[in-house]
Amino acid sequence: MYQDASYYSQSQQKQSVKNNSMKVARQWQINDQKAEKNGLHKAIYWVKSQTKNEDGTQKQERWVADQKYVGDWNQNKKCGFGVQYYGNGDKYEGGWFDNQRNGQGTYWVSEGKNKMRREYTGDWVNDKKTGKGTMFYQNGNRYDGVWQDDKSHGEGRMIYANGDVYEGSWFKGLRSGYGVLTKRNGDHFEGYWVNDKREGQGSYFFATKNQVFVGEWVDDMPKTGVYSEVEDPYTVKEEREKHFMDPYVLPDIPKVELQDPTNVLKESMELARKERIIYRAIHIPLDEMYSKQEMEDLALQFESASNQEHKITLINSKAIFQSMGFDIEEKILQSYLKHLQEDKYNEFEIELETFMRLVAIILESQGYEQSDINI
Repeated sequence: MYQDASYYSQSQQKQSVKNNSMKVARQWQINDQKAEKNGLHKAIYWVKSQTKNEDGTQKQERWVADQKYVGDWNQNKKCGFGVQYYGNGDKYEGGWFDNQRNGQGTYWVSEGKNKMRREYTGDWVNDKKTGKGTMFYQNGNRYDGVWQDDKSHGEGRMIYANGDVYEGSWFKGLRSGYGVLTKRNGDHFEGYWVNDKREGQGSYFFATKNQVFVGEWVDDMPKTGVYSEVEDPYTVKEEREKHFMDPYVLPDIPKVELQDPTNVLKESMELARKERIIYRAIHIPLDEMYSKQEMEDLALQFESASNQEHKITLINSKAIFQSMGFDIEEKILQSYLKHLQEDKYNEFEIELETFMRLVAIILESQGYEQSDINI
């Protein structure tokens, strides 16, 4: 009888422990579900860590909210629409995916207590401005257009604070390619840009003078070309007052003319172009120098001679050029490569982009004496 009672008591204890364990397990699951961030508009706060005394104990001070997110969650990650308040006072409201800004969204910058300035509205991909968007700069400039990796890249328009407007191509945050600049005073430039400067063929119209310059531009300045008058049919020329009525009697003056002016201009423009071959090959985007098909063909040529790291040597490149019909001396290729690779010169590790720019130099250099090319 005593043994039966003892066995019953032990069974009750085991059942009680089991029930308590189940309660603890269920409570853990309940708490875990509560902690799991899923669903709509759940607010999460970040707080600044408390400072410590010299002995390691925490100072008696209130916790201060540093950041806050209010919005949609999916499996403990921001996903959907949400608003993030940052510790520096900035704010982002818009789309999220996998804890990063994705989709449409607006970023606001704090400019003091209770004052915010809209900085960017548009597309985001993995926390970076990518796609179409509008940037409002602190200096008053405004950019509308295409973005890639936080930089204006593609077609876009910049409205400057001083009233000037540029509309055209951009490359990694710089004006590059064909673009039109209209100045506040009415002057107008249309032509090519490289590295944020006017470079190559371009025309500049002077609004107040009714003159136009057409020619070659180098480093943002006109190098060689032709100035000409532009007749405006809507402009009425005022007759000047005649101060002296008696005609002057002047001796015959021989005409001063350039011999073969057309050829002189052509040679001058060719010289300016030759001197900038290297510079332009380094800075002009590849998709402006080659068509899509040409880039694919060059990539196939490159891959046929590349190693496992997708790189070729100077000897490989010379062989490719020979197969293309170009017989280039090795020392000339070395001089070109040094400009392209700059401080990282290595004739045994030439990447695809460097190879394509090397090809551009070779193509542009054909027919020119080596001494004419500025290397």
